[in-house]
Amino acid sequence: MIESQEKAFWSKVGISDNKKDCWPWSGAKKPNGYGNVRIDKKYLVAHRVAFTLANGPIPDGYIVCHICDNPSCCNPSHLMLGTVKSNSADMLIKNRQKTPESAARGVVNGMSKLDDQSVTEIRRAYRSKELNQYELADAYGVSQATIGAIVNNKTWRHVNG
Repeated sequence: MIESQEKAFWSKVGISDNKKDCWPWSGAKKPNGYGNVRIDKKYLVAHRVAFTLANGPIPDGYIVCHICDNPSCCNPSHLMLGTVKSNSADMLIKNRQKTPESAARGVVNGMSKLDDQSVTEIRRAYRSKELNQYELADAYGVSQATIGAIVNNKTWRHVNG
């Protein structure tokens, strides 16, 4: 990155004299709150650019994590290298995962192949021993693991039946 690009980047960061403060990105943001910056016709995530400018390249297999849990923060002292696994563990420890109320469950999840009625039918057919899990999986076009999670009430818990 050339000096003028670096200067332009930092001009969009709310830098504070206090290193403990978050330095929010004031430019464009993605819907999830992460800063979005375009450099050399390429869109980059602002906190990753801030980390790279302060610390050098991000090694392969690593991501840049926020210690402060503020997605728009670009304060290099609030950023650290981690792995997807360590970041997920941090999320669980800090109880930042989606709550059941905010999760895209059932038909609200755009990837769902089933609907509430199908789930009710699957549970009824399994309970009455009409079909086993593999037969139900074939009939509904999903995996046996999906059927197992449904009949054991690990997924689709919001559907009674």
